[in-house]
Amino acid sequence: MYQINLKRLQENFEELATHFNTGEAGFNRLAFSLEEKGALEWLKRKLNAIQVSVKEDAVGNVFGKLGANNLPSISFGSHLDTVRNGGLYDGALGVLAGLECLQTFVENGYKPTKPLELIAFVAEEANPLGGTFGSRALAGMLDESYTDEKLKIVNLTRAQCEKAVRSQSEFEAFLELHIEQGFVLEEKGTKIGVATAIAGILRIFVHIKGDARHAGTTPMHRRNDALLQAASLVQFVNNVAKTQESNLVATVGEFNVFPNLASVVPGTVECMIEIRGDLWEEIESVENMILNWCKQHIDASLRRDVVKYPNALDASIQQAITNVCEENEVSYTQMLSGANHDTKSMATLSKAGLFFIPSKDGISHHPDEYSSWEDIEIGTNILLKTLVFLSK
Repeated sequence: MYQINLKRLQENFEELATHFNTGEAGFNRLAFSLEEKGALEWLKRKLNAIQVSVKEDAVGNVFGKLGANNLPSISFGSHLDTVRNGGLYDGALGVLAGLECLQTFVENGYKPTKPLELIAFVAEEANPLGGTFGSRALAGMLDESYTDEKLKIVNLTRAQCEKAVRSQSEFEAFLELHIEQGFVLEEKGTKIGVATAIAGILRIFVHIKGDARHAGTTPMHRRNDALLQAASLVQFVNNVAKTQESNLVATVGEFNVFPNLASVVPGTVECMIEIRGDLWEEIESVENMILNWCKQHIDASLRRDVVKYPNALDASIQQAITNVCEENEVSYTQMLSGANHDTKSMATLSKAGLFFIPSKDGISHHPDEYSSWEDIEIGTNILLKTLVFLSK
């Protein structure tokens, strides 16, 4: 059975890190930046060197295909952009591991019965057009709000986005390898995490009203402090999430305080509640608990800001990954993906699977993000062998 070349994979990571980074702390290859564009051009050169079919679509997604162009593909990949001051492995692992798989297949003369297609999605991380932009464009998921006026900020048009849309008939499956970005695998001492679903996300915008008053002349018993109301809301959101005893998590992670002056009692607070979980009914139940609590305890108005439903991932793809793990005596566990990934978009087009390798201390989106080369080698070989299984 084929094995990847770890030294070559390490060299590709080194090239990516050295040549396509702004030089700030950590790694900075932001969505739609010159660094991201340079990294995608570098990837095309690498793919052309092994003489697979290479193309770039109208929004900037890059594809490398081995095998017949007229058949539905077994696709795989991730993204090359990062958050500001991010880590080396988030997203890049899935693309560079996929590149290594194609390089291994070509040098060994592997002829897949079903074509194998690497995809590097543009702009997966948060950006002015929203995260997972490239995969959502490919899947035809950009709604009518994506007008020419909105898209011109990154020099795109609605027509280009529509040109990038691909159909379900072009894909048989999609597979993404990613770092976990959490603690589960490390705490369990397990090498592979097979995602059963990608969590849904509900964000609720909250506007809290108080009374802005002079902080030196307003006695404590006469205050209506909007930030104090917000603090009690944060505690309630945290506590209600804990009581679910499930995969559900809830966070209040974005605040604007007005007038935000040391000498003024806060008069207004705007904040965002985010709820994530794999059961939409449970997410809505927690939302209702929060709404009812706010009515009873604080002066606030709430509205939904972001709605992303959970995606259950294909059972047959999960089984293929676990079979490969068992055949190669690699430990694995099944788990929920709490983070969003390009797989979520691709699951609307074909059978889709997602699996993880451990992240040291659960750190991600940070310069200290780290996965060992041992774990990277194991994960990339599992990807390689799963692609062989799926492409027979």
